[in-house]
Amino acid sequence: MKPRTLLLAIPLLSAFSIGDSATTTVVALGAQADQRPERSLAQAVRHDTSLALTVLAQTSPQPGPDRQVPIRIPPGLAERQKPFVKRPDAVRQAAEGAALTPVPSLSFDGLSDDDNAAVLGFRVVPPDTNGDVGPNHYVQFINLILAVYDKSGGLLLGPVAGNSIWSGFGGICEAANHGDPVALYDHLADRWVLSQFAIGADGHQCVAVSATGDPTGKYHRYDFVVSPAAFNDYPKLGVWPNGYYMSANEFNGSFQGAIAVAFERSRMLRGQSAQMVKFGPLPCAAECFFSLQPSDLDGPAPARGTPNTFVMSFDDEVWGTGANSDGYRLWDFSVDWRRPENSSFTPLGQVNTTEFDANLCNFGPCVPQPMAGERLATLSPFTMYRAQYRSFADHASMLVTHTVDATGRNEAGTRWAELRHGAGGWSLYQTGTYALDDGLHRWMGSSAMDKAGNIAVGYSVSGQFLFPSIRYATRSASDPLGTLGNEVELHAGTGAQLRSFNRWGDYSSMSVAPDGCTFWYTQQYYANSARFDFKTRIGSFQVPGCTP
Repeated sequence: MKPRTLLLAIPLLSAFSIGDSATTTVVALGAQADQRPERSLAQAVRHDTSLALTVLAQTSPQPGPDRQVPIRIPPGLAERQKPFVKRPDAVRQAAEGAALTPVPSLSFDGLSDDDNAAVLGFRVVPPDTNGDVGPNHYVQFINLILAVYDKSGGLLLGPVAGNSIWSGFGGICEAANHGDPVALYDHLADRWVLSQFAIGADGHQCVAVSATGDPTGKYHRYDFVVSPAAFNDYPKLGVWPNGYYMSANEFNGSFQGAIAVAFERSRMLRGQSAQMVKFGPLPCAAECFFSLQPSDLDGPAPARGTPNTFVMSFDDEVWGTGANSDGYRLWDFSVDWRRPENSSFTPLGQVNTTEFDANLCNFGPCVPQPMAGERLATLSPFTMYRAQYRSFADHASMLVTHTVDATGRNEAGTRWAELRHGAGGWSLYQTGTYALDDGLHRWMGSSAMDKAGNIAVGYSVSGQFLFPSIRYATRSASDPLGTLGNEVELHAGTGAQLRSFNRWGDYSSMSVAPDGCTFWYTQQYYANSARFDFKTRIGSFQVPGCTP
């Protein structure tokens, strides 16, 4: 909620290669009252099956200047601002709940900017800290490197360049290593999905699906042109029975709008040629849509034919007219792979929630650090990764996380919400803003739910006298609605970030293991006060009462 000014697009410091082009069919849906977006149908411009990643994972450093991976926010939101009064968040949780949050059962260091320097010859910010967990492995994929660990924290492969998985593939996916990575475990098929964008004359999404359950083995590799003559920024993927679904923010000099894409999962699992269906850009007019999240499935598959629901945290003073409630905007993406032209992306309207304020420090760097640490960006206009979806006997739950002003004084807090789908459609079941009364900022959150209905929310925490650290809080399904228990530290930071373009995040990852009970979280921190020297941490824990 609540705008004033907004950061303009941050310029890219490294050159992008020119990529392949694709033949795309655009199906206009007409100038309907709800301004439905155009539908595009296309095939992957290339695909193959690789050698084992253990063979591909060979790279030589190519020294260059330290750089930042770009993040772009629609310019001009200052002109969109609506009058509002700054005030404390009405659902702020200022004191720890009575429920006991479990301590970590495992905690170890993941990838770092030292690894970027060793593998690539340069350092980069931000890390885009991301990973997922399978039966026997944890795969971490950050800017611009990846690694595979066993579930005791032992390093099995890496660190290697992110684009090494496309070695020998040809085209821009092999040539470019541009980042914004996502690693997902597809538990329905026991496969791994690795993806990052590659930006040239067009916006490409490079997607690799493992041929087996071994993330160090062979991959079926795909290059999709998702944004012809444009840039598919901040792509986020979700696993669904009938597709791999993706959102992105499309830019072409200026913001074009949010897009929603489905990739043909069934054929990608077999290494066959695969289609994509795209909707968007969504309109950006009286109401504007940005940084959607597709549903990412954990647990049992929903009923056959259930659409993938996309969600956006919608602050009406920022993205709307200022006359309506804040809430969560939803769209159902239904895809028909036999007749893709029958696919649809249908707006469901909004699930209203308690007012929230997405304007922190006029959308500029806001979070303080000790000593000479720079102010850190919060990405408060973004809906955070991921929108986890889980089916139960009588309902489905989807979790949403985003950063808000908790106090009305530019103090970041983590707003989380559980939406439920039952006989009457989607509704708000519970929500809260975790922002304890200690003067600290909590942001860059990610949440997940285990099969017993327990919830974990992880985030960064920082303040004038506290180095940025990694913490989390949990709740049991029986706890009072909208509350989390006590806060637990996964890892304490011992340094501040200096002169690194104020970048932090741009996301973190809370996952649940295939046992349905064990949470795994990865986030960044600094060990020493330095420039371009982030570390990451990976940890796991389990809420009592959930039986694997």
